[in-house]
Amino acid sequence: MSDLRLRTIESPESDASATGPASATSPKGPVEEVAAALPEPATAAFAALLHLIRLMGADLVLHRPDPDLERFEQAVRTKIEQFTSPTANQTARDAGLAFARHLVEQVLTQIRAQVQIKKSLSVSRQTAPVEKPAAPAPEAQADAPKFLN
Repeated sequence: MSDLRLRTIESPESDASATGPASATSPKGPVEEVAAALPEPATAAFAALLHLIRLMGADLVLHRPDPDLERFEQAVRTKIEQFTSPTANQTARDAGLAFARHLVEQVLTQIRAQVQIKKSLSVSRQTAPVEKPAAPAPEAQADAPKFLN
């Protein structure tokens, strides 16, 4: 489960973190410090919540005829900045919000990739000629086996 924590921080596709801990020479910023302090159950909870955020965000953006990702990204970033922290500790608040921004940026990157795929598929559908299958000859319909009727 600890490799999930590292993968969440570094990149969701990275398998390099599964082979061992992060390099000891790399500087630790607030994001890395917060992630390192999380117990495994919290890591699993974050992963589940991020998955739900990605699904809901993709639903909101992709089910529109013209996906407006810029508007969605701006709204998400604005809401994070408007978050009222339950702690009075400014250092903890800043580190927690930096971690949240980092995780949400990963989700936005995934949604952005989905939007690009949707746009490329819709462009290819518009430019490709649609071929209708040829209708079978009337003689072929007469010779069809009776058990298919």
